[in-house]
Amino acid sequence: MRLEFKFRESVPAGRRKLVVDEMAKLGASKVEPLFPDERDPELASLYKAEDVPDEMTDTVLSTLDQDDAVEFAERTPERKLIR
Repeated sequence: MRLEFKFRESVPAGRRKLVVDEMAKLGASKVEPLFPDERDPELASLYKAEDVPDEMTDTVLSTLDQDDAVEFAERTPERKLIR
């Protein structure tokens, strides 16, 4: 499962790293900015967490929702390409 979440813009890099490290402990891989080279603070605060184990998805979302550094967290909708 892939999740996306947004830090509050005022959250410093060190605090963001703590949240990212916590996501890794919960089984997420590749927790990183959605737009890594973005200078706009709002876009730079968007992150993704790849390969969250299905059985941990609710726990990870709950953890993010309860963290005051995080503005929102959600599952990335499945997209199906139609030919």
